[in-house]
Amino acid sequence: MTRDFLKVKMKFKGLLHKVKKIDYKGVIAAVFLVCVFYIGAATFPLTVVNVGNIFNPSPHIRSVVGQWIDLSYREMLNFDTIGLQNKGFYINLQGLTASLLGQRHLNDMIKLYNGHITEEAERKDTTVAAAQISKVCDRQKEKGKDFLFVMAPFQVPKFEDIMPPGFRNYSNENADDLLALLGEAGVPTLDLRDKMIADGKNHSDAFFVTDHHWRPETGLWAFTKIIDDLVQTGKIEPALSPATDINEYNVEVLEDFFLGSFGRRTGIFFAGVDDFSVITPKFETDFSVTTPYSGEIDKRGSFEEVIINESRLVREFFVANPYPAYGYANKGLVQYRNENAPIDLKVLATGDSFSHVSYIYLPLIFSTCDQLDLRYLEGSFEKYYEEFDPDIVIMLINPSQVMLENATHAFFK
Repeated sequence: MTRDFLKVKMKFKGLLHKVKKIDYKGVIAAVFLVCVFYIGAATFPLTVVNVGNIFNPSPHIRSVVGQWIDLSYREMLNFDTIGLQNKGFYINLQGLTASLLGQRHLNDMIKLYNGHITEEAERKDTTVAAAQISKVCDRQKEKGKDFLFVMAPFQVPKFEDIMPPGFRNYSNENADDLLALLGEAGVPTLDLRDKMIADGKNHSDAFFVTDHHWRPETGLWAFTKIIDDLVQTGKIEPALSPATDINEYNVEVLEDFFLGSFGRRTGIFFAGVDDFSVITPKFETDFSVTTPYSGEIDKRGSFEEVIINESRLVREFFVANPYPAYGYANKGLVQYRNENAPIDLKVLATGDSFSHVSYIYLPLIFSTCDQLDLRYLEGSFEKYYEEFDPDIVIMLINPSQVMLENATHAFFK
């Protein structure tokens, strides 16, 4: 073997050793930075945030400069601001890069091990919330009437460990604390998290990937569980109606149609996009709906005509939100009347945004149903409650809402 050949061999080994030491993630990051800087100075805040995420992935360590950059990026995410155009493109670019780098934390969002996006939540004291809810239950009992508190499941499952290390979401613990206090106070409760386990429902399939809400199919399932509970506890007689049979509904699936509120912070490449289902009864329906606070809604007709807001069914990822296509989201009070309903009772159904896709089916069972969104309550709850005088009060909230003042309103003084 010649000396020249040995020199070439040694150089090749040295080159191979250097190639092996290349940090390919760093190369990808460098290419990304060059591209972003080339695109324009308008993306400067976005670029620096990405650099910070690459070299310092901890969400808990932020410098003063980092906080300023974070605020700048939040402003970029505000689609009502004037200035930067095509924001979705830049968010998608950042999300794509984060996905290539294997990041699980981006713009305060966390990618769970099941691929869904969520956020952190602190441990809270649920004492005040429990006391307020108990007041409503006690008032119903005093009148010889019924109350049911329903705990919706949360996007982060109670019985599965899918949160990446270093991040915590205490929503389920908060929910457990609240339910324990309500149980001590003698408040009837229905924990849909347990019902999901009993029914063998896949938790990941029950929720959107890019949004904290449950899918419409899960909302319909929840409605059937509420009616089952009311029947089993003797609050109502069994309803002779196809409304509680999930097989009696048409399901139209709009594929790759929805980018949820979490997805709009991370783009379509970080966790993908969601299908969106439009669910309508196969059987004949006819009832009326009004929104007395605003007065803008006064309709009568079939479920499709009264409930489904087709103007919301638009596939524009960073602008449209099809979730409120069901019912009338962000309305303080929606009143449904159905003189053909199988059960002639007055129901007050209170809750948050999770409740919308469940409560819209209540008018198929009950003749008089008022849906009250506690976040948009106008005036005195006590005055409204006494005037309406419901036979049954149902309260449904999800674990992330148990501490919001507007979700556990000061019902009675």
